[in-house]
Amino acid sequence: MQSNFLKKIPDIIARSAIKVLAIIIFVVLLVIVVIFIYCLKVYKINNSSSLDLAKAYSAFANRNQQLGIAMLDEVIAKYPKTPAAYQAKLFRADMLMELQFYDEALNILKETESKAKPETIKPLALVRIIYIYDSKKDYFNAITVSKKFIDKYPDHFLIRDIYLNLAEYYLGAGFKDEAVKTFNEVLISFPATQEAEKAQKRINEIK
Repeated sequence: MQSNFLKKIPDIIARSAIKVLAIIIFVVLLVIVVIFIYCLKVYKINNSSSLDLAKAYSAFANRNQQLGIAMLDEVIAKYPKTPAAYQAKLFRADMLMELQFYDEALNILKETESKAKPETIKPLALVRIIYIYDSKKDYFNAITVSKKFIDKYPDHFLIRDIYLNLAEYYLGAGFKDEAVKTFNEVLISFPATQEAEKAQKRINEIK
């Protein structure tokens, strides 16, 4: 009896292994299907939101501002957390800034800078936040946010302007030495550029 049982062990192990393998294959396939369905859903949502955003831009291009605003708000409400929604928020913030509703714009931009996707939207929101503090002559906050931008996005295409503006904010806040230091950083980091020429000119004017 014992010898017969021992002979059956390899068959039992083989059958168990096949069952385990079948379960693993089923789980893997299930995960793949779920991921595919999710990606397809995300694609459809992003595509629909982008189309609706394009319609909103078209309304503004046709000078139908009321319809454009309504469509922007619809994109934001209907497709939250999509790239199109965050782009719509940037546009809404720009409109509020034009009307000098800085606090309302600031609330939108701070949320966008914190949560926006893709990441490329975040520095664009941060630049607008700096602009608002500049417009309000709130140089201390403008300095803080400008330094944050430099730390997070040192290779951004707007970095040279950020440096130059930061130096001006230092001057506005009464920090002359820091302003000169920042202008000198422009000379060192961006030699032979228009920004370097502007920085040198400002250093000469300050002295």
